[in-house]
Amino acid sequence: MNLNQLKYISVTAEELNISKAAEKLYISQPSLSKSIKMLEEEIGAEIFTRKPFQLTYAGEIFIKWANQVLLSHKQVSQRIADIVNEKEVKLTIGMSPYRGTFLLPDIAAKFKEEYPECNLTLEEHPTDILHKMLDEEKIDLMIDIPYGDPANYESIVVAREKILLGIPRQWGYNKKIADLTDFKDKPFIMLTEHQFIGKLTRKLCLKSGFNPKIFMECHNLETVYSMIKRGFGVSFIPEMFIKNIEKSGEMECYEIKDFYPEREIAVVYNKNKYLPKPAIRLIEILKESF
Repeated sequence: MNLNQLKYISVTAEELNISKAAEKLYISQPSLSKSIKMLEEEIGAEIFTRKPFQLTYAGEIFIKWANQVLLSHKQVSQRIADIVNEKEVKLTIGMSPYRGTFLLPDIAAKFKEEYPECNLTLEEHPTDILHKMLDEEKIDLMIDIPYGDPANYESIVVAREKILLGIPRQWGYNKKIADLTDFKDKPFIMLTEHQFIGKLTRKLCLKSGFNPKIFMECHNLETVYSMIKRGFGVSFIPEMFIKNIEKSGEMECYEIKDFYPEREIAVVYNKNKYLPKPAIRLIEILKESF
């Protein structure tokens, strides 16, 4: 067996669909099926059942080992790249879509000056998906809230930002500081309960003595912002987003009476995973930028 076969098996186990796996691997479906069959003959056990197509128990054990081998190979390759030419490294960064829009251009420009041959890949997803990708070692660095597992993950805080209440301007709200109880009968545009701001919104509304009336639940701040501008409801909005996007004057933002919430922004990585020198430098650039 070889590394290509292990990669083929790993991707197929992830997709549990030969056609999708072949498409992802840029090979033909017959070639992938033949490679899997040859590997099964070599180890003397079926890795997948065919109808339905799923991992066997032997396959689960083999896939776990194959993924460890692939990870070990990647880390060794990165270490050698550091020794031979530390600039030739691939880094995968995970962050929310709005942070990618606002933060990455300046950071990437500075980083590329020092590491022009380093390949940067960006994965833009909500926090819950980024955490899953970090756990599965599909991203090297995550720029998000600190991870609640300090034993396995390092969270380097690079900034703090206020969380404000975004209110449609046409509602004519005119207090200096927003009182959440003023909105107990108003509609809320809500991020999911798996996201930091979604959890925070629900928590602070309950502390204020009411359950928020949810007009819409969604996954990204751009949608929340669009709905507020149209007057459909209120929502919590992070300061960084407001500073970079709100130019229309159709949304007004207020600090929140009695709470004044904020959150930390951190660079998070797996302590048990080798971190190449360019990744360390990228963290330094992020700290300098903030």
